Amino acid sequence: MWFETILAIGMVTSAVLAIYLKETVASVLSLSTMMLLLSLLYFNLNAPFSAIFQLALGAGTAAIFLLAGDTLTKKSNAKTSNKTKVIAIIASAILCIPVIVGTVATQIISSPFDFSLSTALWELRATDVLAQGLVVLTAALGVGLFLEERRRK
Repeated sequence: MWFETILAIGMVTSAVLAIYLKETVASVLSLSTMMLLLSLLYFNLNAPFSAIFQLALGAGTAAIFLLAGDTLTKKSNAKTSNKTKVIAIIASAILCIPVIVGTVATQIISSPFDFSLSTALWELRATDVLAQGLVVLTAALGVGLFLEERRRK
């Protein structure tokens, strides 16, 4: 139970840092850390299909954001101030309070079950896998269109 709590706190903290950090690469790496921790949480909760899909979609998203961030942003020397970092850490600590003190009742299935890959993908995780895929596709198309427009000029 403590391992899931540590993973959840790490996910909240890295997600908040992804928003507050001004350096593009640091922000994308923080987002990637959040996706990796989510995948580890899925593995720890005995959901290997979910973990693998999250890892694959997270890797694709991170690659697109790294390429887009490096290519499309102007190079500046803007650094994240220490005050902003402290505010981000305080905000993530406040958001982690429910994770630390809250409990969630779960039902444990005692009988073994056997799912095929397609069953696990389309019956158990269909909505969020399709939504994540749509986000990755939208980001890729947006970056592609922007780069094509930039190349024409």
